[in-house]
Amino acid sequence: MKDKILQLCKRLNKFSLENLEILSEIPKSNLFPLLDEFVKEGKLITKNGEYIYCKQNPVIQNYSIFKLYPAVVTDTVIRCFCEDIKTIKTSNIANIGEDQVQKFYTIFRTLIYQRQKRQLDSYYLKQPQKARHRKFFNKEVYLYFYFNQIFVSETLLKSEDDKMFSSKEKAEFTTIYCYLSRNLTHNTNANNLSYKIAETLWRRKRGFKDLYFDLKSLVQH
Repeated sequence: MKDKILQLCKRLNKFSLENLEILSEIPKSNLFPLLDEFVKEGKLITKNGEYIYCKQNPVIQNYSIFKLYPAVVTDTVIRCFCEDIKTIKTSNIANIGEDQVQKFYTIFRTLIYQRQKRQLDSYYLKQPQKARHRKFFNKEVYLYFYFNQIFVSETLLKSEDDKMFSSKEKAEFTTIYCYLSRNLTHNTNANNLSYKIAETLWRRKRGFKDLYFDLKSLVQH
């Protein structure tokens, strides 16, 4: 059923849950978990209460830099990124220019940000939440909290149905936010701030192997 629904989404390109229910003759309660999964996988995006099908273009084809180097070099850079090794040191380890390493690192952060943003959009669609406005390096970002995780958005998500945090959520948010603040003290993080925030949250309480296989999967998606 999952493949058939995805094919229908592809044909429709843009649709509402109600439209899909009518055309597929499948109840919303069965469709919603599948659509939620497609959003998390990057196969759909949500906008103004509708779903839009995303054409699947492998990351390696989207970014020409992956075609310039053998797989072993890319893998080395991924490992260095997961170990939080600075670009100049990674340049020496992988034997490529530091500017090339910086391009790789920017791509990795972009992928991490985009995935968490898709997850945020999915959660927000189901349960709108009032954003927490926070400033880092005099730049404002918008933070949301779902399932004990902070999500960041470069743009404000706003709805008439936005709900405030519960007392428990406020306490949990504060704990993670303090971690975030401690790890974003260097002014180099001011560039591509939302992406650096997403990366910092991605690293929280995760070991190298977990980070490595996760990023490897993102790159090969």
